[in-house]
Amino acid sequence: MENNLEKSILETVAYFDIFDYPLTVVELWKWLYQSGRGEERSDISEILDILENSVRINSLVGSRRGFYFLRGREAIVELRQARYNLAEKKFRRALRVGFFLKRLPGIKMIAVCNSLAWSNAGEESDIDLFIVTKKGKIWTTRFWAAGLLKIFGLRPSEKTTKNKICLSFFADEENLNFEKISLGQPDIYLIHWIAQIAPIYDAGGIYQKFLEANSWIKKYLPNYFGVEPSRRRRLGRPKLALNFFGWGERLFRRIQLRAMPAKLREMANIDSRVIVNDSMLKFHANDRRVEYRDKWAKQVSKLAI
Repeated sequence: MENNLEKSILETVAYFDIFDYPLTVVELWKWLYQSGRGEERSDISEILDILENSVRINSLVGSRRGFYFLRGREAIVELRQARYNLAEKKFRRALRVGFFLKRLPGIKMIAVCNSLAWSNAGEESDIDLFIVTKKGKIWTTRFWAAGLLKIFGLRPSEKTTKNKICLSFFADEENLNFEKISLGQPDIYLIHWIAQIAPIYDAGGIYQKFLEANSWIKKYLPNYFGVEPSRRRRLGRPKLALNFFGWGERLFRRIQLRAMPAKLREMANIDSRVIVNDSMLKFHANDRRVEYRDKWAKQVSKLAI
């Protein structure tokens, strides 16, 4: 058990090191990567015992101010705090935008995702949102959401991404199991992406439905539990919602397919980087999941796990 836990602790710390992110003991327990041990949960006291007493762990993992990181990486403790402060500002911007987006037709859930979801935002980073729509209304919803942001100059461009709102991932409420879009096994970035998205607007249990649809990640993160944003990081139901459904889903589909950049059209549905269909729209031409997995594997190899 102890050797398995040592391995899991090192694999977990190594993964987050890719993103310059030291972990508290609670975070280390919550996101403990345990591939090969099924859904066997660990007790936080076991992890603490190993962190304090394992000669092997203490030779490879350092600690400072309650954070754990790979030896020689003490500087990322201050970096985490600086990024947290940046994330607070970006979250407030996401909430201001979400206040208007939640009124658009078909919006069932809005979630902050990627590094901002766990408050690890960079100065120049944009704000990535994942949106769940009503079944059969994904094209309508994206049309109005993207159009609204375009009008107010909030969409990222080649010249600037800082604090812009990225709407590159939509799924409808009946298409929430993302195991099928994994890029190989394990798709460690996707596993953590699912575990860490932060819902800022939920129109009636959609986030819980998302968690249940993706319970397969328990094979890798058995201690994981869902995100419950504080009141300052979530939006209530709108008193007034707009309805443009009469215009027709097929019309909005045709308009957006014609406007789609050639690169995305070429990559569409070849694999899970760019997905274009009537239940999922995922426009990640620069999908870095393989890159992160390879970096993690290299880090793990260096630690001789």
